[in-house]
Amino acid sequence: MRSIYFFLLFFVSIEINAQEFGGNTPSTKWRQINTDTVRVVYPEGMEKSAKQVAEWVHVLQAKDLSSLGGKTRKISLVFQNQNTFSNAYVGLAPWRSEFYNTAPQDPFILGATDWNKNLAIHEYRHVQQYSNFNKGFSHVASILLGQQGQALANAAAIPDWFFEGDAVYNETLHSNQGRGRLPLFQAGFQSLLLADKKYNYQQLRNGSLRFYTPNHYSLGYLLVAYGRKMYGNDIWQKITSDAAAYKPFFYPFQNALKKHTGKKFEQFYQDAMGFYQTQWKQPSDSSVQWITALEKNNVTDYLYPYPTATGATLVLKKSYKKIPAFYLIQPDGKEQRIATKQIAVDDQYSYNNGRLVYAAYQPDARWGNRDFNQLVLFDIATGNTEIIAAKSRYFSPDIAH
Repeated sequence: MRSIYFFLLFFVSIEINAQEFGGNTPSTKWRQINTDTVRVVYPEGMEKSAKQVAEWVHVLQAKDLSSLGGKTRKISLVFQNQNTFSNAYVGLAPWRSEFYNTAPQDPFILGATDWNKNLAIHEYRHVQQYSNFNKGFSHVASILLGQQGQALANAAAIPDWFFEGDAVYNETLHSNQGRGRLPLFQAGFQSLLLADKKYNYQQLRNGSLRFYTPNHYSLGYLLVAYGRKMYGNDIWQKITSDAAAYKPFFYPFQNALKKHTGKKFEQFYQDAMGFYQTQWKQPSDSSVQWITALEKNNVTDYLYPYPTATGATLVLKKSYKKIPAFYLIQPDGKEQRIATKQIAVDDQYSYNNGRLVYAAYQPDARWGNRDFNQLVLFDIATGNTEIIAAKSRYFSPDIAH
């Protein structure tokens, strides 16, 4: 048994977060909706959203059971509405979910679906995953080590791209939008494949600090969608059922996929990428003129370009090697760094008449589940920075004149 523990600890790397004490203020008045499927815990004033989420969860619980299995486990779901960032998670040890209810500002990234509905669809898929992955050796691990044991065994057997790709597929299946329908979500893979840049699976699985690789959400969605299209809606239920049970014990996911598709995993991956490459077409207009040069062994983003009165272009520049900063780019491509951008939840900023403004992140000094924005106004000519509207929750500021 010791050798099994060593095997799991050696080959599995998982994120460990310290428990957060003092997350919510004592003045927060909590309410709950308790059903046989979910317990929604929410701050007073969010009754309507809590009822909607509880209803959506009940609908989702009865849908699409064959694609992963019919087991469901009741979960406690906590609303956090004092944050400025948009996120959610489902976790073990303890078994719970948290929704960070502030909606994202950029609809091109996560869509325009009601934010709480989108979270309910995506995160409840994780509930279904963990409910059905507690079997075989994963179940033995949960008996010996508690919920941490299941989390460890599931992470070792089933790749993270499946967890997230399957949940994104669920968004797309059970809503009128979902990231699977958003062009920006698939733009990374589309650009790589149309440029005939073909990474092997390990390169995409592990990512890179030198080359652009789309994240595991995009990779997972494409592979999950391809599997369901080619082998039926229950293919991943068969594969993950064997993988979570560690049948076989070594490389359970890859061997389960080979068992149920007849293909080695690398061939499955190559076939999927080839399929999508034939679906996407090259853009007809190839007359683009680039004013920025490529940098070897680095990935650089130039965001939200604004033309200035001097003929230069103001951009927010981000790269793997440097922290985000504002630059002026001259017509000949020369770059002038003018200011570092403070930590912010999103990249958006506005520029007009020599000044730029954006919302910077401002954590609470005491409460971990409460934070704010502050508006930062920067004058390019003088280099002066002015903080306005501190401890606020304003988003996407714009300068009218």
